[in-house]
Amino acid sequence: MNWLIIITTLTVLLSCKQSEMTTDANNSTQKEITTEATPIKEALFLTMERTPCLGRCPNYKITIMNTGKVSYNGKKFTEPLGQYTKMLSSKQLSKIQQKMENINLFEMNDKYDGRVTDISAVSIFIVYKGHKKKIFDRYGGPKELREFEELIDTIVIDDQLIEIRN
Repeated sequence: MNWLIIITTLTVLLSCKQSEMTTDANNSTQKEITTEATPIKEALFLTMERTPCLGRCPNYKITIMNTGKVSYNGKKFTEPLGQYTKMLSSKQLSKIQQKMENINLFEMNDKYDGRVTDISAVSIFIVYKGHKKKIFDRYGGPKELREFEELIDTIVIDDQLIEIRN
């Protein structure tokens, strides 16, 4: 019988969430605040790839996860070359998201292209707030889109990249 009481007590104690009760300024209502952390499921947030051209155009791919984890693959005519990683801060992620919203990225065309095919292009794919958007930007894209692409470059490509050695 004692074992049953001990097991039941331990089960109850281990399954409880840590919480506290707070009272508003008028002492009229109470709210429970749960301090249990909710894990974030890692998922794709953004990819951006600069494609090669007939000249010496930078060619690389950046992948950013919703957790801030970055993968960078420098392929040709770029620094650094090779596979790298880093973590973005929540402030950096917010800056990217705010820029997307400010320029109405999800309302832009899916393709900006022309008859010139030997120049570099930027391909962007975004998954954000339940929406997906793919934009191909080779020629004639809006200034705001180029600024967004440059923001991604500035936030990701810096001396904080850590080389991945195979």
